[in-house]
Amino acid sequence: MTWPPENRTVIPVREEFFNDGHWYVLTSTSLGGGQLSLKAIADQLQSDDPADFVQLLENGICLPLCFPADCCLDNAVIVVGDLTAQEEQAWLGRIQSVLEIPCGEFVLMGGGIEEDFEIATQHFAPPNPHFQFFQKVRVPPGRYLVEVYAFIGSIIVTDAWDANDTATILKTRWQTEHPSAPYPDWLTEYLENGYVDAEKFDFLEYLIRLQPFTDGDRPPLPALGQWCDEFTIRQPITFPIGLSRSHYGKLGHTD
Repeated sequence: MTWPPENRTVIPVREEFFNDGHWYVLTSTSLGGGQLSLKAIADQLQSDDPADFVQLLENGICLPLCFPADCCLDNAVIVVGDLTAQEEQAWLGRIQSVLEIPCGEFVLMGGGIEEDFEIATQHFAPPNPHFQFFQKVRVPPGRYLVEVYAFIGSIIVTDAWDANDTATILKTRWQTEHPSAPYPDWLTEYLENGYVDAEKFDFLEYLIRLQPFTDGDRPPLPALGQWCDEFTIRQPITFPIGLSRSHYGKLGHTD
């Protein structure tokens, strides 16, 4: 199989996917190649010892994520391969890690208890149509850099903007770059309400990207709080843009 296949494959998360919680695990069906038992991984995810999480991250077993709200990745898009120039310009938060995927099956899973892993490792698709808490994507077996990007409308970006008084920066940049134009609707809403309604403006909140990891420099391990919950936040060089979620096609459709 030629890599990359036409540079990228786009897989929106299925409409039926649902995680009524703050926790997600990015992993593989083989759980990083069988370095630890399923029970050991589930136990370490419930541990209070940071060393247990460091082992999971350093060995590429999984990337455990915690968000400040429910359902954050339920409307995400998975990209295998390159980002577009617009995606690269638009991201405002990022978290990175390395995953071992020798089985060729990447897994996005809500939750992280032992029962969740048991079901997700035994089936390619959720066996219960009313409980679709994981989704798998086939990729060439190997080691991957996995990145989760946050965009305008995500709670990650909203919280970061609130903490850094970004409203003033946004107003100044807009007025500098578009001196005679009114604020875009999303900026008006943010200035008035303190958040951007991603659904209202058809904004993509999160993108999960996979690309083969070479022998170059490995990214630093993500910071640990309640699982990995600290994104690297960047201020855009120019006025930030939102990405249209509908641009990526129907939920569950593979381009």
